[in-house]
Amino acid sequence: MSLFNVCNWWTSQCPDLEENYDVASLLCARFGLEEQEKDYIVVGSHTGQLSIFYPSYEQDANGNSSGFKPTDLLLEIQGDLPILGVYAGRFSANNRKENANQLALLHPNSLAIYNIVHVGGVAEHGAQLSLKQISEYRFHRTAFSFCKGHFGKVKGREFFCVVHLDGSLTFFEQDGISYECKFPGHRALPTPVVYCERTDCFFRLASAWNLECYTYQDLSHSSINKSHYQPIWTVCLGEGILDMNVVQVKADYSNVMILGERNFMCLTDTGKVEFILKLDYAPKCFHSFVVGYYWEPTARLITIIVSESSKVFIYENASIIWAAQFKHESPVAIQRSNIMGLPGGIVTLSPTGKLRIGYLGSDPYIFQVPPLNMQELTFQQAHDEFMQLEQEIKEATDIQDMKAINEKAYADVHIEFTIEQSTNDDADTMLLDIPAHVTLKDLPVCSGKLKWHAMCDLSELQVVFNLPDGIKCSQDSLTYTDIKADSKETMELDFYTCDLLHIPTAKVEAIVSFISTRGIPRVIQKTAYLPLNMFFKTKQPQKAATIKLTFNVNAGEDAVKLTNYFSEFVSWESDIQALGLVLLTTVDESQEEIITIVAAKNSNRIRIQSDYLETFPLIMERLMEKSLEMQSNSKTPKEKSPNRQHILQAAAFIPAQPILHRIDVHHETQENIRKQTLELDDLWQKFKDLQRKLQEKSDDEPKETLVMQIEENYDHLIAEGDKLMDMRKDELRQRCDLSCALVVAKIIISCLHLEEKIIKVVCSVLTTPTEDWTELSWEESMAAGIDMLHHYGPLSRSKNTNTQNNMIDATASQDTFDYTRFRKHFATFFDRIVRLASNDAKLQTTSVMELKTVESQVVAQKAEIENKPDVNTETWHDILNVKPMQSTAGAVKRLKPFQKSSTLEAVEDDEEEEGDDDAEDLRKMGYKKEYGCKEKHDENESEWLNEDFKLPSSEELFSDLGIWW
Repeated sequence: MSLFNVCNWWTSQCPDLEENYDVASLLCARFGLEEQEKDYIVVGSHTGQLSIFYPSYEQDANGNSSGFKPTDLLLEIQGDLPILGVYAGRFSANNRKENANQLALLHPNSLAIYNIVHVGGVAEHGAQLSLKQISEYRFHRTAFSFCKGHFGKVKGREFFCVVHLDGSLTFFEQDGISYECKFPGHRALPTPVVYCERTDCFFRLASAWNLECYTYQDLSHSSINKSHYQPIWTVCLGEGILDMNVVQVKADYSNVMILGERNFMCLTDTGKVEFILKLDYAPKCFHSFVVGYYWEPTARLITIIVSESSKVFIYENASIIWAAQFKHESPVAIQRSNIMGLPGGIVTLSPTGKLRIGYLGSDPYIFQVPPLNMQELTFQQAHDEFMQLEQEIKEATDIQDMKAINEKAYADVHIEFTIEQSTNDDADTMLLDIPAHVTLKDLPVCSGKLKWHAMCDLSELQVVFNLPDGIKCSQDSLTYTDIKADSKETMELDFYTCDLLHIPTAKVEAIVSFISTRGIPRVIQKTAYLPLNMFFKTKQPQKAATIKLTFNVNAGEDAVKLTNYFSEFVSWESDIQALGLVLLTTVDESQEEIITIVAAKNSNRIRIQSDYLETFPLIMERLMEKSLEMQSNSKTPKEKSPNRQHILQAAAFIPAQPILHRIDVHHETQENIRKQTLELDDLWQKFKDLQRKLQEKSDDEPKETLVMQIEENYDHLIAEGDKLMDMRKDELRQRCDLSCALVVAKIIISCLHLEEKIIKVVCSVLTTPTEDWTELSWEESMAAGIDMLHHYGPLSRSKNTNTQNNMIDATASQDTFDYTRFRKHFATFFDRIVRLASNDAKLQTTSVMELKTVESQVVAQKAEIENKPDVNTETWHDILNVKPMQSTAGAVKRLKPFQKSSTLEAVEDDEEEEGDDDAEDLRKMGYKKEYGCKEKHDENESEWLNEDFKLPSSEELFSDLGIWW
């Protein structure tokens, strides 16, 4: 913070109040209208407003200053064209006065030269000015900036040139001669171009951030004889520039002052670096001037730089001599001017047209140091404050007790999120911005409510809805700031279909993130489900289908009634056992995607069947959701929350081929998109080369052939771009189809007879929804997880340590993605899960049946013993048939825990490619094809076997791996 402020001397507001001003909108100059005149201030805006001020400062008899007076504004007009810059100079050859200058206004496609005419005032009205146009120059290219000077070292008049947006220059002489020239190189940035009169050279910044110097002779001759030229010297600046001007301090050289993005540089006109000043602030504009005359030895180079933080820094050469603070916003332009009553005033122009004149006076920034609090502080009080602060920091940063943190977050903000199960068919499609192709389907819309209640003060709160692809909310996100305690609000929501896609889930998450007044962020969320009648309508059930899934429901006798699950389509009085639904969000009108739900009459089974895999996710999700809801309602609060394995039990079947087909289609689309992108890059590069060739051609050379090639290439580029857009749309649809397939697989796996750890690992690998990135497709991101499941853990085929190390080396050595290998592992992955679930189910059923058989035999034998008390107890083993267990009692042996392993070592693998390897692995591990044990002879056998040749349990496998848990 600076100690001194820039004192305000005169202030006025320009007509345009918007941010339509830049560094070229301010000019301080004299036009030779009267003797002993001072500087006029000219301001032009991008909307065409032009104002000319002649400030004066007067004081009354009491010493009070009046500041701005209406007579200070001499001219104010509204033009038809935007004003890009205002400039003054001797632009007319018919000018007879030595001190008379003309005003030049730069427009986007023209340059107008005006004479300023002084009109004397009558009575109290004061003097006025008027503009008389002398000439106007038009050009075809859009203008960027303006440069003037005595080009060619002419005397008595000034020439000027216009810098265009493509970097080219158009020179205008007062005799009506104009010519164009282009800088060498493929591209020229539209940067400021300045002229140095001493060396008759131009300076410009090249696209490589090099400052280049060109002579006027080379530029003027290049348009006549088509010769190629190069800069006479080049200096690398290494950054972009904000502004640049030339001042002459010494008689033997001039200085090029450059304000960069991070540095302030000074170079001589011969390319020598005088100094580079690194700025520790963000500069915005600057102005350099010489105090005195350049032939005097006491001449001083002064530079004023304005920062983004409204501070002004004044330098003499590279040394700072003053710093002050603006009381207002940071200006976009600054100049030094000699005004009537204030020589050397600082003129600034704000982005909104506020014109101010100030000076560096002795008006200091008054700051009083507050008195020190000298009261005595006791140790106990300091300790209590320290402990309180430590507790607050711990509460904000300690994440060990996440349960308590989440409970505290839900206590700070209460949220209620509900979605109505009824739909509305008369929604306003224009208000909801529903696309036309979706509007034609007349899809229903459902409503919802979100209520939040802040129990404490919050600095910010944001509500975001996580929706599946194809579904939108009338309010996707909403942000609140400075929330007081006990604030409430209810959000009325509408959920509608925005695209015809297969929806993988009906779940909607309302995520509320907030920041407390102490800066502690927290996130809470609530979940609700969209009604199924948004996506389906009733249809005649189908008797046959290609995909059939069966579930056993363990939720009571009435749980298998379709009324409990699909109340939108079945009334409470109905006892139908079959329900047919047709999907509404299909793109193809010729085919209907029908799904049938059948409830068994005499058992707790529900069968879902359809020819289309994309129709299953929403039905299966509803089945899971309602089953868990009914089970949780039937349990007491002390009982454990229900598990989906205990409620729904699926048959050991996964539709692997339809899922693999969706993966194949998705991968093929990704490859086509990559090829199309490369082709577009080639066409775009060719298009740029043709444009470059066209720019390099002169006006006299024929251009018809090149123009035809450009048009043909442009049409081809547009056609290929449209094709890529169609591919992107297909990619979105196929990504949604793949998400539906993965959701079906995850729900089936979660309902199989598998260990909970295995289910969590598998579901964590099969992430949904599917995502594709620019450099990484979904298949490539999934390959690592599928490969790990294929080689490690209970789903692996081999348990040999050396084999695993070889697999790691083989995987690490592969630099490219192998889709064939990925697909093979995915298919094997599904097959092993089905075999593992089938094996566990059989073992569980067999163990229960054999246990009942053994118990009945034992009870019968005990009854016989009670009826025959004379039997010798030594023959009990013979009676109970326990002694032959060593050779024949396989059933009792299966009751041991290790026989219920969830691994696949004892499961016969029927794959042709891996059958021999599996048999070899099983023989190494001490097992035969009929799963019997044999004696161990080799000490180098796999470490997965224990001393009793028992199969390891899943807990032992996971604890040994240490990779998943």
